[in-house]
Amino acid sequence: MPEWQNGQLLASYTQACNSSRSPEPTTEYWAAMTNPRNFLKDVMISPAASIGEAMAHLDRAGTGALAICSEDRRLLGFLTNGDVRRAILNSCSLVEPCGSICSLKPVTAIAPVHPAEALHLMDIHDVNHLPVVDEKGVLCDFLLRSDFGSPLEAEASTENNLENAVITPSSSIGRAIAALDEAGTGALVLCNCDRVLKGVLTDGDVRRAILHGTSTDLPCEMIATRTPVIATHPISSEYALELMDAHDVNHLPVVDSQNRIMQLIVRKDLTSSPCSDMSAVIMAGGHGRRLLPLTKSTPKPMLPVGGSPLLELTIRQLRRCGIRDVSITTHYLSDAVVDYFGDGERFGVKLNYINEDRPMGTVGGLKRLKKPDQTFLVINGDIITNTSFDEMLAFHRKYRAVMTVGVRKYDIDVPFGVVDCEDVHIKKLQEKPSLSFFINAGTYLLEPSIFDHIPDTHPFDMTDLIQALLKAHLPVVSFPIIEYWLDVGRHEDYERAQREVPNLKAQI
Repeated sequence: MPEWQNGQLLASYTQACNSSRSPEPTTEYWAAMTNPRNFLKDVMISPAASIGEAMAHLDRAGTGALAICSEDRRLLGFLTNGDVRRAILNSCSLVEPCGSICSLKPVTAIAPVHPAEALHLMDIHDVNHLPVVDEKGVLCDFLLRSDFGSPLEAEASTENNLENAVITPSSSIGRAIAALDEAGTGALVLCNCDRVLKGVLTDGDVRRAILHGTSTDLPCEMIATRTPVIATHPISSEYALELMDAHDVNHLPVVDSQNRIMQLIVRKDLTSSPCSDMSAVIMAGGHGRRLLPLTKSTPKPMLPVGGSPLLELTIRQLRRCGIRDVSITTHYLSDAVVDYFGDGERFGVKLNYINEDRPMGTVGGLKRLKKPDQTFLVINGDIITNTSFDEMLAFHRKYRAVMTVGVRKYDIDVPFGVVDCEDVHIKKLQEKPSLSFFINAGTYLLEPSIFDHIPDTHPFDMTDLIQALLKAHLPVVSFPIIEYWLDVGRHEDYERAQREVPNLKAQI
């Protein structure tokens, strides 16, 4: 197609998209289709329909996108106005099937989906349309961002979020940790049976208590904020954000005139994820020798766990937190990684690969990256976790750290009595004590300035970088990971992952 005709067609199409006319459809593919919402008939199209037919269908639907479906309404792909515009600019023939230009891995939600969850998905993936499917992939609903009122109105309709975030003040810190993981709100509201607010316990409160060695058997009210910032019901989203900004908090309990809890507003439900502008680096170049013979022809990050490669679980977790710019360092059997993930489009991220001709240590390969202009995440490629990177970033910023190291509490039960001696004299005897340590959890937040401390000439490990930063008297802080975490480095760890990950995948 001549260039002027291509531009003329695009201009005509753009004008049609912005007009209110509704041309007759050019196909009756869905005429006999029955579905739970009449609206679905307007947004579904066969993958065999031509691009020209899809243009007319898009114009008629007025939704800016169409669901590519089979005759039994299974979702096969997703076609947007942008896809059609790009096809026209690339001189694609309008008689080609629209299935050839659609996205085959769209962002979807599983029915039933709550409004706040739908808005959150659209925010972190930067989309304005959300197909909703059932367990068999059949299209049940098609949500538009314009369908919703304010984000706060959506959150107000999801009482289950509040129910999961309520805990009694006498509950143990250990129980609170489990409740935080289940609620996903980053905070719990402390209430007695009368629902009167007694305090707020945040993710940060728990992590600081763990760092201070506080027993998890103690009641959670001991580490909670007894006089939190609150608002009175009802409240607008704008004023809620003003209050949170003014007091530098991310959670706002809303109470009635008797101080009874009505709602828990979470900043991340009103705004895009703070991680959405952050990039990440996954270290995936190791040999995985401890997992031989499994890693003889398969790199450790590509070992299947719960039906997906280990590395795919990490990418899915990053995408869920809003991180879409991801680099992967590779070395051993690097082609297996590149061939599977490609440019990352079908996984909802943009992938960049840094292949090390020779191992440069766990951090040396970063020098081959373009220096980020803001905080970035580094995670080992053999880690499975549902750590809240939002909370980790807030923690990092609160302490103005140059580097934040994710740490994990690790207990060792000594099966013998331990004798504490001074010279030949026994000073203390402990019978089968339990020793607690914090171990490096392979997850880091770094500032761009750390690049100045990484040499170009020789391998350099993360431990070397930490020592260099400490020697320069720069702030390095620890962030306790209280969520699920597993380092898949040994055969017993891999077997454990096979048992546990199928139940965890819904959270990652």
